[in-house]
Amino acid sequence: MAELGDAMEAAVQDLGFVSFNITIDKRHAVELMEEPLLTTWSREDLLAYSGDGWAERDPLLQSAVEQEAPFLWSADGWRNSGHCEYSQYLALNGIAGGATVPLGGGPGKLGAMTFLAVSDNILAAETLHAANVVALFGLARVQVLREGITLQSRTPVPLKSLSRRQMDILHWVAEGKTNREIAVIMGRTLSTINYHLEQIKQKLGATNRASAAALYKGQVAPRD
Repeated sequence: MAELGDAMEAAVQDLGFVSFNITIDKRHAVELMEEPLLTTWSREDLLAYSGDGWAERDPLLQSAVEQEAPFLWSADGWRNSGHCEYSQYLALNGIAGGATVPLGGGPGKLGAMTFLAVSDNILAAETLHAANVVALFGLARVQVLREGITLQSRTPVPLKSLSRRQMDILHWVAEGKTNREIAVIMGRTLSTINYHLEQIKQKLGATNRASAAALYKGQVAPRD
């Protein structure tokens, strides 16, 4: 796990962020910060965050568990949306903004990866896409480590069992789109997309949409 942490930190810094926090399989939003799986935050920082009571009133945590797709945020944005105290807290810690990738797996399974930046200049769509890729890689690697196997010996997931439509849906999930956005893109109803995504997860043996997207990212070359 230490090697994965080092690799994730290097990838995060390459994107222009200064730190990250990734947590999966939690039951409550507060655990996303209080019990991270991998983080560059020091123990003192985590204790200060908890001691100041932010875990119970952090609007970013709430957004991480409510949203399906990756999103960008900024200290100024939180202030403009009425979270002035949180905006000030970020500013005092030198944080200008960041990106968050939800990694939840349905009821009782919450997760997210958050990237922090000291400048809001990097908060662009292409950076968010790259952050999504890094988060999905981290999720897939953690799952492999938990299973006690190596990537080299892992049995390939039968992506060929998916229909063309299901592959297209999975592509858009991996791009960070919500089910509703995918329905608009593909000209289908939301219920149709929901149904196919459930079929995709069953065929791949994936516990959630993030896991399915991570498996797709690991086996399919990027589209032009």
